[in-house]
Amino acid sequence: MSDISLLKKSLSLFKLKKASKDTFFWSGKNVGYKRIFGGQVMAQSLVAAYKTVNTEHFAHSFHSYFLRPGDMTKEIIFSVDRIRDGKSFTTRTVKAIQDNEVIFNCSISFQKKEKGLEHQIDMPNVPAPESLKSEIELREALLEKLNMNKDDMPMFIKQKEIEMRPVEEQDYFNPKRMPPYKNTWIKIGELIPDDQVIQQAFLLYISDMGLLAAANNSVGVNFLTKNLQNASLDHAMWFHRKLNLTGWFLYSIESPISRNARGFSRGSIFSENGDLVASCTQEGLIRLWDS
Repeated sequence: MSDISLLKKSLSLFKLKKASKDTFFWSGKNVGYKRIFGGQVMAQSLVAAYKTVNTEHFAHSFHSYFLRPGDMTKEIIFSVDRIRDGKSFTTRTVKAIQDNEVIFNCSISFQKKEKGLEHQIDMPNVPAPESLKSEIELREALLEKLNMNKDDMPMFIKQKEIEMRPVEEQDYFNPKRMPPYKNTWIKIGELIPDDQVIQQAFLLYISDMGLLAAANNSVGVNFLTKNLQNASLDHAMWFHRKLNLTGWFLYSIESPISRNARGFSRGSIFSENGDLVASCTQEGLIRLWDS
């Protein structure tokens, strides 16, 4: 099950301080490994933009670029530009800055709730989460099978703020080309606030977990591969419905293509009852250096 303290730690990332009318900053402990986790900066940028938006408008479209690696030891300044305030739609751009350099920028569109025509694709027919093992259980079993010490690979079995149950199992120590898709059941728990700003920010935050993995799997590499350089280049997300992240939801990812040292992935996020709640895309660097 998810560690409640880890969830609270993640939610604390969204508590930005105000510097001026349209400028906010984060000076707490950044999360990530060697560089700031992209999901953190995305979520914080969304929260910063929300602080300048009419409360009747909610984010429906988020488009962003990762420009420079974020420094784990330094604060982040978020500068919001009020591009447009309309009756139905509102637009903001946000720059995340460290040392007077932009490390990340995004454009976000907000819309008030409206009636309209509807359709959606069906959720993939995959096994229910109750029939699957968690990602941590699968990784611990793999280490035991290989007679490897858990203490020697703490990042491999690091607990997350969410429980993840992969549908397709893989051997990280013996990577091979896999079909270009990846399905994972995810559960956050009951303690996330019933606040659309927080829920959207959190979904954006965790959407960066494993999205590029479908592209990696398709070419037979993963984060343990020697001489592999992986980095997110851009990320887009669309929110289709009001969120209720208290139960299981399915993160269904496919990778149509990888080439020119870049992998492209797109994901659909379904509630357990089959509602498509969000969609996302990401292009990332997949560069394999010579030994």
